[in-house]
Amino acid sequence: MALGLLLAAAGLFAVLVSAVPSPRNDGAKRSSIDRAPMGEAQHRQVYSPVIAKDPYVAAQWEKSIRALEAACAERGEYCDEARKARLSVNR
Repeated sequence: MALGLLLAAAGLFAVLVSAVPSPRNDGAKRSSIDRAPMGEAQHRQVYSPVIAKDPYVAAQWEKSIRALEAACAERGEYCDEARKARLSVNR
């Protein structure tokens, strides 16, 4: 019984390890962040202690704020949130 459980656990581990993709260093396709057009975030600063200085995060915040502002202009929804969000980034 214990041997069967051990073999089943080993098999499950082997399946999980084989399912995880290995990193590619052969110059293959890179993430969409690396292919971003000029003017957008070119790379992530994943180890930065201040996420507000990460260009990717700033771009995502801007995208969210624009969506709130569009909802406010088109439907009159989320106007207070849009105003507060815009003020929080333009301090």
